[in-house]
Amino acid sequence: MKQVYSYQEIGTEIDKGKSVVFTSHPVARVTAVKKSRKSELITVTIQLSIGDICIGIVENEFSSVLDVLEAFNINDLEEMWVVLE
Repeated sequence: MKQVYSYQEIGTEIDKGKSVVFTSHPVARVTAVKKSRKSELITVTIQLSIGDICIGIVENEFSSVLDVLEAFNINDLEEMWVVLE
């Protein structure tokens, strides 16, 4: 039994309202910023893109930068950060 189909094979099923699933590998660009010096609250914005097309933006708040590191499983000595101007 075939489990993977091309769009030409299932396009009519999509048109009928049936759900279909495919796997994609988007790029996630994560921006972290403290919007107020009076608060420890960190706002994280995740922009998901495939190629040059943004497919989604998610924003979340964390109580501290340590919580951000934990959420993304980042070692505090990992050299991966870029400061935006």
